[in-house]
Amino acid sequence: MDRRLHHRSQPARCLPAGGPLLDEAYKRSVAAQPGGGVPGLWTEHRAYAKVRLTPQRPQGDVPADTPTLAHRGWEITVIPTGRDRWKGAPVHATAFVTLKRKDPSAPWRVSAVGTA
Repeated sequence: MDRRLHHRSQPARCLPAGGPLLDEAYKRSVAAQPGGGVPGLWTEHRAYAKVRLTPQRPQGDVPADTPTLAHRGWEITVIPTGRDRWKGAPVHATAFVTLKRKDPSAPWRVSAVGTA
């Protein structure tokens, strides 16, 4: 998050851009979550996050897609990058994303995200 552009570190601040991609229940859930703090080194180096997403193949008991429900996995790598050329240690996570839509012709919406 670029602190010059975002004065508060709260998930709800990101909703105007991402809001149309979320279903209504998940959008309310995200908006109700408290914001997290920005690590001190990030502030010191005026850092922003470089994010890399890599799709993952389903493993284990992932249900098959249906016309209105799908599950996707993503490997997420976040690299804190300072405007002074500082680079922090990469942070890795896996996101498990549930997508739903009202009917097969409707657009997909994110209805849940879990991480590991």
